[in-house]
Amino acid sequence: MTERRARPDNRHAQPEDFPDPRMLAVKTLQELRGGEVTLDELLSKHSFGLPSLDRNFLRQLLGTTLRHLGEIDAMLAPRYHPPQDRTASRLTNILRLGVAQLFFMDTADHGAVDSTVNLARDAGLHRYVKLINAVLRGLQRDGFEWPENVEGWQLNVPAWLRGSWKKAYGAEMAQGIAQASLGYAMLDLSVKDPAEAAHWAEEMDGVVLPTGTVRLEGRGRIRKLPGYKDGKWWVQDAAASIPAKLFAAYEGKTIYDLCAAPGGKTMQLAAMGAQAIAVDKSEGRLKRVYENLERVELGAAVVIGDATDLAPDTPRADAVLLDAPCSATGTIRRHPDILLRQNDKLMRSLLPIQTKLLNQADKLLNVGGELIYCTCSLQPEEGEHQIKSFLADHPNYERKPITADELGGWDEAINDAGELRILPLYMQEYGGIDGFFCARLVKKS
Repeated sequence: MTERRARPDNRHAQPEDFPDPRMLAVKTLQELRGGEVTLDELLSKHSFGLPSLDRNFLRQLLGTTLRHLGEIDAMLAPRYHPPQDRTASRLTNILRLGVAQLFFMDTADHGAVDSTVNLARDAGLHRYVKLINAVLRGLQRDGFEWPENVEGWQLNVPAWLRGSWKKAYGAEMAQGIAQASLGYAMLDLSVKDPAEAAHWAEEMDGVVLPTGTVRLEGRGRIRKLPGYKDGKWWVQDAAASIPAKLFAAYEGKTIYDLCAAPGGKTMQLAAMGAQAIAVDKSEGRLKRVYENLERVELGAAVVIGDATDLAPDTPRADAVLLDAPCSATGTIRRHPDILLRQNDKLMRSLLPIQTKLLNQADKLLNVGGELIYCTCSLQPEEGEHQIKSFLADHPNYERKPITADELGGWDEAINDAGELRILPLYMQEYGGIDGFFCARLVKKS
């Protein structure tokens, strides 16, 4: 996909206070290899204080590189063999950024090559300048050929993900999921007063999705959009906004929002009249919950604590919303670093945590109360399988099916069990949606 015109190579005109975003992109790719930090976290750190043009370019360069990483590496493979020293990964990432600009961004060919050569010099890799120049100019001149019967999406999506989706959804659906996941997400807003959704959609030239979310095609600076300072809405993906809307009643009800940060669901619950209690173990992430609640002028209790290990005397509630930590494979459109960071082993390491959280939710819930479990994962192990296992171990629970009426008539994502299984290839007429799973249970005794 072609992106906006790349930032020109003004290396020598760059003020010392503002580092070259290309160098920051190399640093970010290096730090992503460990898998423990996310792209958003690194961008927040590295882009702080950058001019908006450089900040946007940094985000676009990294997003493009990560979405096309398999293709980029396939292009490089015949022409580039990494050196057997500690410079290898840095050199490889510099070349990756060069290929991304050369073939997947709207950058002049000479600018893509020259800026990458300059980047290598600035990184202290002077002895590899001729190699970089030869590799990129060779690709520019001769192009490249894919392996026979292989498409770009097959190269960009890791084999473990492609295999798991094929097993869960079939080959044709898996291909659609992969291709949709490599696309780009639009900006979704949850409106504080749902009755005003049409007004804000018209105000910002957006549309109202069947589920009530306001979607904007262009992003711009979020803080500059109408209604932001007045707390009329908050940013929240359309899929992630659904679970909080599914409780039977809100007014005066006590509802726990477990693993609550950054607080979108907490704000929804509070806006609908619930006595919301947001729980998260990350004090840093909870700071955003405080800030968001203050901006939109909503009240909720905020508790710093590990939801898998709350005190035995923690008060019970009328309902529990559990958005469990997961592999987040449904959010690749927004977080393409998942393609690089996530793997089957890491995903499976989260399964016991999800089980513990479900058991903790049971302890917090009054008899007759509703438990909503959700994840932004496409992996059945983190969704359908978890609910099936929980129901087997807790016969005092039963599913309360989700209906199309609760989704504005949208029934495409409701499975035979009455659970919500959203795939990224759904809502294509509106620009797609994040992958998501949601089940609603009732505690009978």
